[in-house]
Amino acid sequence: MALTKQAALGEISISNMVFAQIIFEGMRLPECRGKIWPATPRGRQIGIVPKYIDTEFSMYIDVDFNEEGRVELEFSVITLFGISIKRTTKHLADYIAGAFVKYSGRTPAAITINIAGVRSRHKARRNTKVVYRYEDNG
Repeated sequence: MALTKQAALGEISISNMVFAQIIFEGMRLPECRGKIWPATPRGRQIGIVPKYIDTEFSMYIDVDFNEEGRVELEFSVITLFGISIKRTTKHLADYIAGAFVKYSGRTPAAITINIAGVRSRHKARRNTKVVYRYEDNG
């Protein structure tokens, strides 16, 4: 799976592994570490080993272009019970958007984080979406 766009110089492709790497790096931020983990849409945790990028996670990342030609990113996570989902996911989404600007020069249109589960003593499935929209910077 890859994000592909036709440009004047030819076809440009970005693998979902690039997005998975950025998301994993964001999950290591002090505001997110130990509070949020990558997951499948059904709530199974992925990439339990620290500093290891699980190729399975890249299969569950949806990346597409909107009508304006800007990127929309969607993926699933498990959060820790009792944290502020809004604050933690905002830190993660802002990190991802900043990294995307650094690598591509443009902000993404939207980042959707699906809360697929909540971890306490046991994992409880959830179905909550948090969407962050970003203004076009150029």
